[in-house]
Amino acid sequence: VVAISEFGRTLTSNGAGTDHGWGGNYFMAGGDVQGGKILGQYPDKLTEDGDVHIGRGRLLPTTSWDALWNGVLEWFGVESQQINEALPNLSNFPTEDLFTQNDLFRP
Repeated sequence: VVAISEFGRTLTSNGAGTDHGWGGNYFMAGGDVQGGKILGQYPDKLTEDGDVHIGRGRLLPTTSWDALWNGVLEWFGVESQQINEALPNLSNFPTEDLFTQNDLFRP
């Protein structure tokens, strides 16, 4: 099971709530999932002087959407070429930033 929030929220109010942000979150559960850990990098600061803070409570994601799905698709047995077709932005990220099936699932 993979549960996803497709968008984050800003930390500051726009006067009528908060705006959509970039960061999201993913939660995985299942018998073969290597549980009990958090992958990716949590922001060092949520304040405006934080490294990934770009103003108005908006934070740049530190882990791409594609990083997680790369490992999930590998686990399902999808071939590399098909993974690249399913995740066309993979080439925009360093290979070492992508999760593999071994990062996410038990052997």
